[in-house]
Formats: sequence, structure tokens, C-alpha cells
Amino acid sequence: MALTPVANLQKLILDTVHHTFRQPETIPVAQAAGRVLAQDIISSLNVPANNVSAMDGYAFPTVAAAGSAWRLAGESAAGRPFTGQPENGACIRIMTGAVVPTGFVAVAMQENAETDAQGNIVLTKDTPEGNNIRFAGEEIQRNQAIFQAGRILNHADVLVLASLGVGNVVVQPKIRVAVLSTGDELVEPSNPITEHGQIYDSNRHMLMSRLRDLPVEIVDMGKIEDNLEAVLSGLEHAAKTADVVMTSGGVSVGDYDYLRLAVEKIGQIHHYKVAMKPGKPFVFGQLGESQAWYFGLPGNPISGYVGFDMFVKSALWRLCGASEMPQPFRIQAALTAPVKKSAGRMDIQRATLTRQADGSWTVAPCGSQDSHRVLGVSQANAFMLLAQESGNLAAGDMVEVQPFAERFL
Repeated sequence: MALTPVANLQKLILDTVHHTFRQPETIPVAQAAGRVLAQDIISSLNVPANNVSAMDGYAFPTVAAAGSAWRLAGESAAGRPFTGQPENGACIRIMTGAVVPTGFVAVAMQENAETDAQGNIVLTKDTPEGNNIRFAGEEIQRNQAIFQAGRILNHADVLVLASLGVGNVVVQPKIRVAVLSTGDELVEPSNPITEHGQIYDSNRHMLMSRLRDLPVEIVDMGKIEDNLEAVLSGLEHAAKTADVVMTSGGVSVGDYDYLRLAVEKIGQIHHYKVAMKPGKPFVFGQLGESQAWYFGLPGNPISGYVGFDMFVKSALWRLCGASEMPQPFRIQAALTAPVKKSAGRMDIQRATLTRQADGSWTVAPCGSQDSHRVLGVSQANAFMLLAQESGNLAAGDMVEVQPFAERFL
């Protein structure tokens, strides 16, 4: 079987999965970050709602020339607007964000004004019409389209929505993702290892941890007994319970494993050999009568970790109803040491990314790159993505790097 380039498999998956309509839900705006918007947001008001002052200073009913003196007739503060009428020869004190009353056309900042012996305000600089005024609707106008359905809302969006008086937001419901393990050798991390050959079930917990960054409901199916009947029953139950089923290990072509036999029996799936290291084996398809989407990740911990990043995360966003996939942030950095690599597969290495005093970035491999070794990914702060076609690399060569978001502010 020929190796499938990473980009080809990414495109195939995103072109295949699709969002299934479910009744949207309404949530408080403060809880909306990280959710997918289900309805367009149209502004019901102007922002600012009124003409407001951009400065602490004085508001005038006409243009005001340097050297002119003005009687002080009142004050407009935020939340306490001036309610009087403009008068010839009179100005009012005004604060930043306060409403500029009807009939007032300019604001002089307080640094450009002095008070004379009679208590009049004397300008030291000309104040033209419109000076230091933020006009109603200057930023957002009533009936303006703000956000479209399918947008993944972020914290800045919450700020905008709340500024528009949106207290509740209509979002796509969370999809259900079932995660399960098979293998008699696996032990729950909270339990002691009592037999030779047992290992802790780390992959399932890693996948559930990573799913918490997405708007999904996690269905922990636990560990299934390692026999064909139990695995078939577990997969069928997972497919009926959830929109997506995820497993790790046991699905490589050539593995004699009950999981592989079971998914082939109840699913329409495809095995892929990906041109990627780690993470060469990958399985994708649908299971059972409900046609739940299935992602079979490699069993080696780092292979599964990388496979989730490269193929599963964006597919889950699509299934959640997102119209645009979040793009991974990547930069170019100079290698600090040579790196051995054979052409033919993209090599994704755990790495340490460092910002130098001159603002440039350097990168170095971090620890062992074996796919069964887990400590390195915790010590690293980035992945190096070494191109499929490249061979050995020398110190100073520029390579693509994907920083870990949680390691950088």
C-alpha cells in the first residue's frame, strides 16, 4: 500500500465528514467562548449608541478658537449626561465616554484649556468641529451583520456580543464523542499494577483530556474485555450512544487484534498508511447502523497524540458545525544542531523552541523521538514539522515549527 501524504488525508477527512443538524441551544454569553454559533448575529443598536467624548475636557456648541473664554454651564459624566440646552458663550465639563449633548459640536481636551480669574474656561488651542467626538454608529451600525453562523466564538467575541446587549447566544449543541480502550494488559491509572506485562491506560485519558478543548460531550466507555464478542458489543453500543467513536491501537493492517476484526465487521472503514512519523497507521470511517464516525489512532502514545492533532481535531470542529477550521500557528525557526532524516515521510519531532535576543527563533529536538516515549512531549514546547521530501538537515537550516499553545502566552 502506497503511503498517503498528510495533506491528502487531511483533505479527504474534511471533505467526508459533515455536520448533522440538531436543535441549537441557548447559553449565557459568558459561556459562549469555544462554542460554534448557530445563528447570524445582527446588531440591534449603534456602537457607540450616542455621540460620546473621547477625552476628559470641555464640550462646545460651536467651533472654539484659541484664546476664547467660555462660561462653564454644567457637566456631562458617564451615566449622568448634561440635560440643559447649549448657550451662547457657554461650555460644559465632559468626561471620557460621556454623552455629548445635542447641540454640542466639539470637545477640547483638558490639557488645552485653562481657568481664568473669573472661572471662565480659556482655550490654548483651536478646537474644530467634531474634535474628540466618537460619533454614534462609528464602530457598529444598527442592522449591521457582525458574526455569521458557524463561527467558533472566542473571548473577544464575547466582549463584542456583550457590548451589543446580547445576554444569551444560540449555539450548536455539543456532539458526543465516545472514547474506549481494549486490551487485557491495560490498567486504570488509579489502580496498582499487579501482574507482569500490565501497563497503564494512558492513551484513553490523554484523548479525553484533549477533547476538553473542544465543544464536545465526552462519553468514557472505559476498557472493554479483550474478546471479539465484547469488543463488537462495545463498539456497537458506542456507535449508538455517540456521534464519534475513538480508539487507539490494534487497528494496523497485519495486527491480529479483536478491535481490528470488530471495526471491519460493523463498519465501513479504510486503513491508511500515512507518510508521517510518528503515526503511520490511521483508520477512518463509520460504524454501525447509526453511521457514527470512527477514528482509529495508533497505539504508541506519541503516535496517537500526533494523529489527534493532525487529523482528528479539525474533523471534530467540522462535525460541531464550524464553517472555518482553526488554523495551527506555525513559524520558521533555525535548527541549532543537525537532524537526521530520511526522505519519504513527514517527520514530526518534539522540540524546544527559543526566542533569541534579536527576535529570531531557534529550535532543537527535545529528547528521544521514539513514539513510545512520553516524557519528551511534556518537556517540549513545540513540534518540528520536517517536510516529507527533505533528507538530513544541517544546523542553521530553517524548518517549520508548530508551538504548543499552552506553552506560550
